[in-house]
Amino acid sequence: LNNCTLTANSSSSQGGGACGGTLNNCTLVGNSTCGYGGGAYNGTLNNCTLTSNSASYYDGQNYYGNGGGAYGCSLDNCTLTGNWARCCGGGAYNSTLNNCALTGNSATGTEWSGEGGGGVYGGTLNNCTLAGNSAAQEGGGAYWSTLVNCILYYNTAISGPNYDAHFDCTLNYCCTTPLPPGLGNISSDPMFTNAAAGDYHLLPSSPCVNAGTDQDWMLQATDLDGNPRISCGVVDMGAFELSMVCTVLI
Repeated sequence: LNNCTLTANSSSSQGGGACGGTLNNCTLVGNSTCGYGGGAYNGTLNNCTLTSNSASYYDGQNYYGNGGGAYGCSLDNCTLTGNWARCCGGGAYNSTLNNCALTGNSATGTEWSGEGGGGVYGGTLNNCTLAGNSAAQEGGGAYWSTLVNCILYYNTAISGPNYDAHFDCTLNYCCTTPLPPGLGNISSDPMFTNAAAGDYHLLPSSPCVNAGTDQDWMLQATDLDGNPRISCGVVDMGAFELSMVCTVLI
């Protein structure tokens, strides 16, 4: 699917908006499922926006529903906002995300159901920004995930507002608080342009600028704005690269 909009669709099991397939430049809004992946399930999404999708199911005794936005997907340069999961992974569950922004997603998991993961539960994230997500129990930003070059700030939960408190997450070259174990992590305020207004670009004075670790996949990649992923030799943390004029000393 190219340049498509999927709105208010539903599934009784998997993929409220889409199940499998490849979606390019698509918008998924208000889709729902009684199982896994309110927006998308087991698909590949490039430059897509997933908003207000949900995953929820009640069997008369227990609540279920994982991956409000996406479940088991590969997402590149995507924006996930305001998605909700009854159990775990408000934004995404067991997915791989590169250059993605996850904001305002939520999970209402209980203690027996995995304890939340408002932004993500499980999976691998590279150069993602997770801010303003929430979990009813634990891991407002991320739970049980592997993150590199990511920013996790201003998320909320009863325990572990930015990432799960039991250190089930592996974080390297990330900006979050409290400072986690791992390589290159920092806990300073990321200095977003205007977090209150939902602008999570970095100010020139941000400690996240040139603070990540370069990886091979970045050489031909772009950030979430479509700009070169690496500016001035070292990648920034988060989904947005600060475009700068580099000075070369001879």
